[in-house]
Amino acid sequence: MKWFLRVIVFLPRLLYSYRIYDFIQISLIRRLRSYWLHPIFSDCHHTVIFGKIGRIHGAKCIAIAEKTHFGDFYYLTCWPEYVDKVPSLLIGSHCNFGGFNHISCTNRISIGNNILTGRWVTISDNNHGNTSEESLHIPPSKRKIVSKGPIIIEDDVWIGDKATILAGVRIGKGAVIAANAVVTKDVPEYSVAAGNPARIIKAVTKI
Repeated sequence: MKWFLRVIVFLPRLLYSYRIYDFIQISLIRRLRSYWLHPIFSDCHHTVIFGKIGRIHGAKCIAIAEKTHFGDFYYLTCWPEYVDKVPSLLIGSHCNFGGFNHISCTNRISIGNNILTGRWVTISDNNHGNTSEESLHIPPSKRKIVSKGPIIIEDDVWIGDKATILAGVRIGKGAVIAANAVVTKDVPEYSVAAGNPARIIKAVTKI
């Protein structure tokens, strides 16, 4: 009887092992999904890989360079219908975005090459209104979308889990943004920023 039970348990493992699951669910399905999504963007290299979709909006304002990967349930959104000029979201090559990342653009967001992020990272150049008395008397969903400026993230930046990058910020090459940091001001190249609001806790002299 024990032998029979072992066979019953072993056969499903043999027929549908984790390696088979990994190939079908992760590799094959992601590639098929990616080929389906590539044409909706203004420019998207054929090597870009997309995980499961959270939301994509305003794809014709988004360009993505080669060999960039997105984890599951990412949000890529541009909102041309709410602003006077067409927004622009540019993402470089060899980037790797973790799951549940949210990028929202009504102005301009430029993300360089070789960017690595953790999960639940937010990059947004816009807000629902401002903090004026007049604006605060309007329901948030009905406030005018405003932006304090573009976001520029240079090459080789590492952004930790649950970090937030806000409007009008430039993050220099090789910088590290710690987990849970809220970046409201520029971060110099080759430095480490942490906290809310983020401050520079380490600066490395460029070789």
